Order: sequence, then structure tokens, then C-alpha cells
Amino acid sequence: MKKDFFAKVMGVLLMAVMALVCSCSSCKGEVAKIDDPVVVYHDYDGAVQDFTAGVSHIQALHRQTMYGLIQHLQDEGHTIALNGKYQWRNSRVILNDTVTMENIDDLHVVAVNDVFFYWDSQKGPMVQYINSHVKYGVQIPYPINDVWIEDADMSEQPIKISAEQALMRLKEWNGILPKDCNFLTLRYPVGPKDCNVQWVFGDVYDVLFIDAVTGEIRDYDPAFSRQ
Repeated sequence: MKKDFFAKVMGVLLMAVMALVCSCSSCKGEVAKIDDPVVVYHDYDGAVQDFTAGVSHIQALHRQTMYGLIQHLQDEGHTIALNGKYQWRNSRVILNDTVTMENIDDLHVVAVNDVFFYWDSQKGPMVQYINSHVKYGVQIPYPINDVWIEDADMSEQPIKISAEQALMRLKEWNGILPKDCNFLTLRYPVGPKDCNVQWVFGDVYDVLFIDAVTGEIRDYDPAFSRQ
């Protein structure tokens, strides 16, 4: 039953994604082999063109795909808590190289990985990953029975600074950039202070926060008082 259910779900999602993307001759015929049987893996025509449209476009495709998943679960008799909606908890944008002041202008995005959370009345808290790669297309693994508590829901929060714009904001930073980092993470930090959604660059030891509304750069988490 479990396999039949997910086969139906993924069938609907794959058709939805394929309807959303355009054709692209440069990414045909490059389907990689994936051994993990629980991963739905496809090389969609148009993946490269989607990336040229920008990270925000790919995030929108992921959110539309997640909406389709929720609707299908409800059609199958599942009751989705959280007002029948998903929560968008995290989005990681992976670049082709580590970021330095010298190479920022030459960097490009190679993957966007989004994390969604919802509450299934039959299975409890569920985490769904949706990943897009500039070359290999979209990966939609089966959802995981788990709780995502690292970040708050940013589904309804204002986001005015794109990943590309956040990267350019780093050029304005007067300090030293965190080393050996090749990704930006969009998240709504959980803490005692309210703040906007943030683009986070670096790790827990060396990190910059770029406000996704104002573009302000901080070297501390704005959800907490500066130490």
C-alpha cells in the first residue's frame, strides 16, 4: 500500500513539474544512475533554463510541487494539520565554487534544495525535501517522519532580496568573508527577538546574515542580541 500510494503521489508531482518547465536540448540524455530505490529521480527537460530564470523561480516551482503533494494527500483521505498547508522551513542555494571577493561576479548556482514541513493526521510530523540540480534535474525523495525545528515557517514572510542579490551584497561587506563556503541558506531564525527572513552565509563559527527584506549585513544572528 505504501509503495502504491507514493507511486501515485510522485506520478502526479512529476507531471506537474514537467508541465511547469520548458524544453531544453542541452540537458537531454544525461540521466545519472541512482541506486537508492526510495528516491524519485528524473532529468527534466528545461532544468537549465529554469536556473537561468533565477533561484526565486526554482523556489516557486518547488513550492508549487509541494502544494500538489498536499492536495493529493488530502484527496487520499489524509488530514493535513497546520490549516491544511505546508510550511517552508529552509532553502539552500549551492554555488559552483567557494565564495571570495575576487570571484563573486563569476559564480553561478548549481543546485537549490528546499525543506518543507507538514503534519499528516495518519503519520504525524513529516519533512519533505525537494532538490533541483542545474545538470541532473529534480529529486523528490519520500517524506521523512520527523520534526524540523531549526527554523520558523517563512511561507508567508516577505522576501525582497533574491539569492543573486544577496551574493552581490557580500561585495559590500567591509570585513572578511567566511572561508570555504559555497552556499547561501534562506531561513527564518528562531530566537527571542523577532527579525526578517535571512540569507545566511558561512557556518556557526564564522557567519554573515543578510536581511532578505532590507539587505542589511550582520555578523551575528538578528534573532538574538549581539554578544
